[in-house]
Amino acid sequence: MNARLPKAWLSRAAACAALALVAACHAAPGPRLLPRPENGAAPGTVLLPPGYDPGRTYAVVEILPATGSTAATLLQMYVVSVGLGRLAHDPPERQLAALWPFLFPDGGARRDFIVVLAHGRGSAADYRTAAAWSATIARYERQVVADLRAVADRYRVDPARFAVAGFSLGGDLSWALALRNPRLLHGAIAMASRVTYRPEGNVFAPELRRSRFFQTMGTADEAERQRLARAAADVLEREGIEHRFRAIPGGRHEPAPIATFAEALDFVLRRDR
Repeated sequence: MNARLPKAWLSRAAACAALALVAACHAAPGPRLLPRPENGAAPGTVLLPPGYDPGRTYAVVEILPATGSTAATLLQMYVVSVGLGRLAHDPPERQLAALWPFLFPDGGARRDFIVVLAHGRGSAADYRTAAAWSATIARYERQVVADLRAVADRYRVDPARFAVAGFSLGGDLSWALALRNPRLLHGAIAMASRVTYRPEGNVFAPELRRSRFFQTMGTADEAERQRLARAAADVLEREGIEHRFRAIPGGRHEPAPIATFAEALDFVLRRDR
């Protein structure tokens, strides 16, 4: 579950397009800390998309942290990967704006999601023992449930398009929370994750057949991590749960290239259910 910065993947021309968008988006809405919920969970931070329109209805994607990092680190890793490292320490809303043309290079229509950055920093202590891992899942579950309810209270959102996403530990958490909360979460993106969590009694809820799971795994990642990720995909296949698995040629323990992440977002947020 350890995280590290990836190498750059995309072209200078694409980077120039992103810089042009950043210049146009400096006035984009800033991050908004959600109110502390009654359950005592730490609140997340909302990032509204570039061109946010309060009259439109939006999907919601909550990002969960990898080991040794925060949820915001995933945005930082992506701006570095596309050659915009100078933005690595900018506010996350500017990073999101810079990434928009990479997520939607054709000006695609699926620009209708709000991002929530889960509170907290991932740690190896979160999964050092089975008891620690169970407690970590429960802690983030409280946070995500509270975050999504708070977002639904404050913005126009589509409750049928709530998803979670993450790299390494963040992907493991996304997988576990989506399996545990199929009535709330309808999609999960797990990148470079072992995804070993199974429901109690290995019984999968019927509602999961309305969910979508997208896994990515580098072919140069740890062999055991690759084996476990593919085993999880086999479980989804057996259970009749819609899913995609993308092997990243030569990829090590790192997030998927941003084009693959965009494909994953498109898949889990699709309306045709």
